[in-house]
Amino acid sequence: MAVTAIQDVREVLGAYPELAEVAVLTHVQEPVGQVLVAYVVPGSPGFDLAALHKYVRATLPGSAAPAAITVVDAIPVDFTGTPEPQALPAPDLRGLLPYRSPETPRQEVLCTIFAEVLARPRCGVDDDFFRMGGESIDAMLIASRVGPAVGVEISMNELFDAPTVAELDQLLTRLSTGG
Repeated sequence: MAVTAIQDVREVLGAYPELAEVAVLTHVQEPVGQVLVAYVVPGSPGFDLAALHKYVRATLPGSAAPAAITVVDAIPVDFTGTPEPQALPAPDLRGLLPYRSPETPRQEVLCTIFAEVLARPRCGVDDDFFRMGGESIDAMLIASRVGPAVGVEISMNELFDAPTVAELDQLLTRLSTGG
């Protein structure tokens, strides 16, 4: 993971007015590999994590967004002021499954849409919308982007019924053939 990517994410999060402290670290999640994880300390009691996710998605390209944002009370540091990863809680990376790459151009487009909307570094065809932290607003965003990108309109509810790229691709095939 490039140091500049970590610095870029740290700068973007550091500019968010509701955060008191930020740390961005790499984390190895087998079998996915190395991903960025952000640890944040809210600056006020009314902190809205969903608003932070929205800000990150709007500010960083999907490939640069952290795989997880974990809220903590404090970021422990060593005597040099460097965050101590072993003293931080393990991030929730359950949505990151072994990566299976897209096999068709349409799957490639769908994987890109999922990754960008859900602020993930990447999305494989088996990654589940819900396990990646998808919410209703994310489903609306994905549904609104799928139609113009692949030529077949879907509803938010259809995404809920087909929450992986592989399942959505099959649904799009059925919808486009009238089956």
